[in-house]
This record gives sequence, C-alpha cells and structure tokens, in this order.
Amino acid sequence: MTLSRRNFLTGLAAGTILAPHTFAFSHLSANAAYDEPPDDWVKNHLGDYPLAAHVARFREQQRNAAHAFRRTGLDRREYLRLTDGIVRFFAAHQDERGAIIDPYEKRERQYSTPAFACAAAALYVSGYNRRILPQCMKAMDAATADLGAGQTADNHSNFYTVMLLQAYDVLRSRVPAARLAVWRGNLARLAPEKIYRFKPESETNWNLVAASGEWLRRQTGLTTDTGWMEIALDAQMKLWTAHGMYRDAHDPLAYDHFARYYVVDMLKNNYAGRHAAALRELMERGAWTSLLMQSPHGELPCGGRSGHHQWNEAEQAMTFEFYAGEFERRGDSAAAGAFKRAARLSLKSIARWQRPSGELWIVKNRFDPALRHGYEEYSFHSQYNLLAAAKLAIAYLRADDRIRERPCPAEIGGFAFVLQPAFHKVFANAGGMYLEIDTRADAKYNPTGLLRVHHPGVNPQLTVSDGVTSKPNYQMPKRPTRSLSISPAWRDQAGAWHALAEHDGQALRDAEVKVTSESPQRIEFEVVYSGALRGGATAVRQRFTVTPSRIEVTDTVEGDVTSVRGYFPLLITDGRDETRIEVGGRRASATHKDGGAQTYEALGEVAPLTRLGVSEQFRNGALDAAYAETAERTMRYAIQPRPRKQA
Repeated sequence: MTLSRRNFLTGLAAGTILAPHTFAFSHLSANAAYDEPPDDWVKNHLGDYPLAAHVARFREQQRNAAHAFRRTGLDRREYLRLTDGIVRFFAAHQDERGAIIDPYEKRERQYSTPAFACAAAALYVSGYNRRILPQCMKAMDAATADLGAGQTADNHSNFYTVMLLQAYDVLRSRVPAARLAVWRGNLARLAPEKIYRFKPESETNWNLVAASGEWLRRQTGLTTDTGWMEIALDAQMKLWTAHGMYRDAHDPLAYDHFARYYVVDMLKNNYAGRHAAALRELMERGAWTSLLMQSPHGELPCGGRSGHHQWNEAEQAMTFEFYAGEFERRGDSAAAGAFKRAARLSLKSIARWQRPSGELWIVKNRFDPALRHGYEEYSFHSQYNLLAAAKLAIAYLRADDRIRERPCPAEIGGFAFVLQPAFHKVFANAGGMYLEIDTRADAKYNPTGLLRVHHPGVNPQLTVSDGVTSKPNYQMPKRPTRSLSISPAWRDQAGAWHALAEHDGQALRDAEVKVTSESPQRIEFEVVYSGALRGGATAVRQRFTVTPSRIEVTDTVEGDVTSVRGYFPLLITDGRDETRIEVGGRRASATHKDGGAQTYEALGEVAPLTRLGVSEQFRNGALDAAYAETAERTMRYAIQPRPRKQA
C-alpha cells in the first residue's frame, strides 16, 4: 500500500500505522535532486519515519494512563511572567540609542537588542506590561537601523530579521505611522547577499534563521525576491535525517531543535515555497522525535555545544505549542494534549532557573554569571537571556489555553531507541525513569556512557544531567582531570586504568543496541561499545533494566583486562546548593537539602565502595564519584533516585 504524506501522518498521529521497529536510516547525499513530486521527497531520500511504531505505542499507552494524570496548573500567562522578568531586568541596561548593553561585557552583544524588541512587543500587545512600549520602540529604532545599514552587533545580522519582523507584525497597528515607516524602510532596504554573514549556499543553521526572516519580509510586503531564501533552503535539505532532525556540525542536539524552531515558524507563517511539503513532513517527524527525547522534567537532551542553556527549553515550548494547535485543528485532542503537556513541562523547567533579579541563569547552574561557568565562548548573559525571552514570547503567541493537557511520552515512557550515526544517543524511559546515553561522545562537550538519569520526583541535576569531559570546549574555572559518566573502567596488564568515558567518537564505532523489552513498567536493552578501545579491552557491554523506580546495570568488559570498576557520579554543588555525600559499604548517595537523593548500590561480590574525593567541573556544577571494583570482568549495580518526602 502506498500512502500519501497526509495519510501517513494522519495514521501515525492516530496510532494506526506501525513502521518497522528499526534503528537504521539513510542519509541524503550532497547531490540529491529536488525535482520529485513534493509529497515523495522525504520518502524517496530518507525513507519511513523510524519512530512511527514508538509513537503508535505511546498513543495506546496514553489512553491507559489518563486516569492517573495530574495537570500542571499553568496557562499561557506563565510565558509572559518569565518574559517580563527578563525584559524588565534588561530594560535597565538599554542605552540612549536603544541598544541593550550586557551588564558583564559592558557592550551590546550579538542579537540582544532585536530579541528585546521581540519579547517586549509581546508583553505590550498582550497587556501584561503596557509601560514597556517606549523601550520596545527604541530597541526597534536601533536594531532596524543597524540591520539596514549592515552594522549589526558582532556581525549577527542573520538573527535580526526574524525577531524584528515578529515584533513589527504585532506592533504595526499600535505605534505612530511615522515611526513604523522608518522601521519599514530599514527592513525593506536589507540586501540579503550583502547583509547576511554567509552565502546562501552555506550549510549553517544561521541561514535557516535568516531564511525565516526573509519569508516574513516577503509576507509583510517588504520584498518580492525569495531567491536568497530558496537557495539557502536548498543547501540545508541534505542536513535533515529520517527522524526529522537537523545535523549541525558535530550533531549538537540544541542546534537540531534550534534549526527546526525557525522552519516551524516559517510554516506557521504559511511558507509555500518549493520545499514546503517536505519541510512540513520533516518538522512533524522532528516534533514527535523531540517529544520522545524530552525528559520528565521538560529538559531538552544534552549533547554537544550549547547544551543546558535555557533557550533549549524555550524553543521546545514554541514547537510543542505549535503542534498542539495543529493537532487540535485536525480534531486529534489526544496528540494536541500531549504536545500541550510537553510545552508546559518545558516552561516549568525554565521557571526553576529564574534569578531573584528576574532574569535567568542562562546555563543550568547557579554560579554567579560573572564566572561564566559552563558558558560557550559565545554565551552572554544578555543575548541568551533575551533569546529565551523572545522564544517564550512567540510560544505565548502560539499557545491556545483551550487545549487540555494529556499525558506525554516523557512521563509515560515505555520505549527505548537509538539515534545513530547522527547524534549517537540512546534514550530509554520506563514510567518517567529516563536515561540518555552517549555512544560515541564529542569529547569537547560530553563523555561516552550513561550521561543523564532523570526521575520525575527528584531534582534533575542531582540525579545527574550530564557527565564530565576532560577536554571541555566550554568555559570552566578549572580544567577537569578526568572524564566521568555512569560507566565502567578497566585495568590493563601493566596496572593502568582506562575508562569508557574517555573514549570518544574518533575511537569508537557505532554501538550495537538491542532492545528486548519495552513497556511503561519495564525496559530492557543492551549497548555494546567497540572500536579502538585501549588497555586490552575488545568490547564493553552495558545491560540495562529500567523500571519507574530503579535502574539495574550490568557492565561487562571483554578482552585482556585484570579488574573492572563501575563509576557512580555524585553531585557536589550546582553553584549555590551543596549536597551531602555519603559512601559506605555497598552504597553511595548524594542528598539535596530538599531531601531528594541519588543513590547507587553495588550488587554481587565487590569490595566496599571508595569515594574518589575529587571536584570535577562540568556544565551543572561539580561532580565527585564513588566506584566499586572487582577482579571479575562483570560489574552489577543499581541506580535509585529517591524523591524528597512530601509534607
């Protein structure tokens, strides 16, 4: 049976179409043609959606879980509350011209000013903050003039257009005609080939951002020429996967969703160019994939550059609000409710990181922003706060509070799947007990092994939300001495120790992943690592049994090794709050001041656990670890997050 795009996606959403349970997908060659009928492009170049069976299974499980469901109690005004805190803080840092000045850098950085304008415009038109209009208009004055003249801060012109047009769209009937005419003139005289940083043929997410702005210029009547935009989209098409994900350089997960955010915005604004049909299908696949990758705390998965930044969850929120509305319009309230729930989980995640001064810690730690702990070299307090604010503002404009929350995959679970070779991750979830594994880490950002364990009742940074890499490309006060994840190490014949966490994507082949059981009550799967393993090892096996309250792991190291260790990372601090670490006998734990804890227990014949006694810096703060050691080739242990006691 041959299915049209519409029938395929309708069946997928309804849970009536099951794709083969496969982890393989093909990649598009650089010379792929674009002359097929639009409905066939994705099918011909990328094949079926690999997670269709998982989505269909979730749809069935969602019906069974509805009776135990508790809503978040949030509505769309929570987007405005967070946005307003950020905008009010940075309004105090606006110069006379209208530019936003970073309080730490003491100058305008990147796209802070257009992001401020976008966020402030939504606050004004919503009625949430009517007094912000003068500062909003000043920001529009400065940013539109700079864009039109090709003088954007830090040469970040690609990012200006879409946010300025979003602000322009909601303000145009609410500001004086003379001022609007100046903005319109500045935006109309933009010459893409001269103003944007990259040629349209460049394979960069920057051009997707600019393309979304160019489409808005066309929709607003500021240009009739879409040539630059269509060439830019042509160049990006080879970077999409069968999962509907975008492959930025080195596969960072934050920039997969970042790219999709801007394409979704184009679709919302009725993009009807030559790639419209393919992009609609790709974005819908990607939205379902993101729903399955989301943690029960609403977090976007870690992996690669710009991980753990608050704008990650803000872009999720907008995407999920958009698809909540899309499915509601199709009459599919169950899917709409799942996306609505996922959007609000994203919103709850961001709210945890609001500072007393109103703005956000831009990275998920609570160090003084002046220390730049966990920042990329391009991360600044102004631009990444205001980028989050702009995305939250657009999520508000997309949100429909008439859509009722329904259970979403992050809380139900019942699945395990792998993304490879692109992204090299395994995700598993049993009833909200969530795992993320990196099978071939980019060592500039992550270690190989089990990176993330999230439990819905425990602080997600406490249960570990990432590992330590000894070669971080992001900023740390002190370089770590080792790489660290929940994974084994082994001793060679000369007595030296080698950790799986230290082996990166250059050393390892794609992992063998075998899933043997999938239900919300129990997931069983195995990951086998191989390649240029050091220290005499020929393969490393990690077998996982995951239930809603406990994870059991069996690590086996094959080859000429003398001993095996299992490493158990323990959070020391998130930059503000310190934990209580206890290591004794077979157990190790880190307990937060709220009473929640991450606990480990060695199983089988092992020596008493040993505490490393280190403080290794990573994105979320600092980690110590305990380890168990055995002379056997196999190590067994349990991971059990302990929720805080309810009052």
